[in-house]
Amino acid sequence: MTRRLPFGMDSFGMGSFGMGSFAAVGAAALVVAAGLVLGQPTGAENTRGHGVLDDYASTPSTAWTLDDQSLPGLTGDGDITIADTSGDDWLVSYTAGIRRMYVLVDAGTGAQRWDEPVNAGFGACAFDESGDIGCSVRTRTDGPDNGFFVVDRENGSLELTSRGSDTAELVGLGADFVHVNDSGYQVSRRSPSGDERWTRTFAASARPSVTDGVLTVATADGARFVIDPVTGEDVAACQDCEVTTYPTGLVVSRSHDGTTTLDFYRVSDGVVDPTRVSSADGLRVVPGLSTLPVVTAAGDTVLQAHGRYQVMDPATGDAVWEVSDTELSKAHTRPCGPQVSFALKDRSRVFFALDDGSRVGELAEPEFGRPEADVDMLSCVGASEDVVVFGNRSQLTAFRPSTGEQAWVLPINGDATDVDGRIVLNQGSTLSVLTPN
Repeated sequence: MTRRLPFGMDSFGMGSFGMGSFAAVGAAALVVAAGLVLGQPTGAENTRGHGVLDDYASTPSTAWTLDDQSLPGLTGDGDITIADTSGDDWLVSYTAGIRRMYVLVDAGTGAQRWDEPVNAGFGACAFDESGDIGCSVRTRTDGPDNGFFVVDRENGSLELTSRGSDTAELVGLGADFVHVNDSGYQVSRRSPSGDERWTRTFAASARPSVTDGVLTVATADGARFVIDPVTGEDVAACQDCEVTTYPTGLVVSRSHDGTTTLDFYRVSDGVVDPTRVSSADGLRVVPGLSTLPVVTAAGDTVLQAHGRYQVMDPATGDAVWEVSDTELSKAHTRPCGPQVSFALKDRSRVFFALDDGSRVGELAEPEFGRPEADVDMLSCVGASEDVVVFGNRSQLTAFRPSTGEQAWVLPINGDATDVDGRIVLNQGSTLSVLTPN
């Protein structure tokens, strides 16, 4: 069933979703009224990968750093990435000449678990679901040394399990691995011993990923595919669209003939129900890492006089809570981990918990000449229940909305990301992890 969002006044009001919107009186009183929360999503315990941070209440120090002194043969402009994680073990990839190398490090200390890196050549390595490491090794594009290996997690030794390989990218899926061949067009699921479960070819180069247990494939021509991990067939597919997964479900955002449509699908233990639970026209998902999607009007409805937002449960397609106010801005909303920050027209901000709509706190209008305090100019890095960290390529700024204060500022020179709750910095030719408090 598709619900069409009417344009014009009260587009989040009665008639669009069969429920009234929550309106506050004045900017300072902007709240979700007690008792009006429409129902909390279930099964949202696993929130890793959705901007949920460990405790960064005070200025963090650097826990550890990897660079050309600690990574043998590192070349180029610091091509160091966290390729995969399994608990406190992180698989780090870097380039040495034209080869791709892998080391296993302790996430807390940065200590390398192997005496020597694994040389995957033109291939790749990844964890499976149980934490075993598989590597498709291609020391030459075509040669007798190519094959699939299982890596001993303790010492980094390799055990050959199948010969021959044309794999350039690798993603763990259950006890198997999803391979992308050297051309980038063919994707297959294979066991470590080389048994092929399924294979398919896409019209453009493909990049698979597994998030919340869901296998998706993005192709270079703008198409997105949600894949049945058992058969390799499409559960959902679309062109010029986006697929975003959350702990309870996923959202497919499609645009066609000037209309944006959101489709909601339930996910249970990584299994996507192929029957969409709901569909709505005229809405868009506000960008940002978060545990639940925040949606607002799209298309011509941007002509509304003020902002109106809903926090959705993708497992049902229903609103968990919603907010509307004459002083609410239509821009600069920042979903971030377990929280969302709404900008008001006077440039102050109000923060809410995504799961139940409870008010966390607020920030005053940023002072002139203090760009580090202007959330409008920053992006979400991640948040805990009390502290929200925003940033750009030159700084990180943490706020404590409950007290309305800036918690800390840290100058950086690169990109900051949330990896399993820790803040990771890629700065030039180094990769660093900041210590949680």
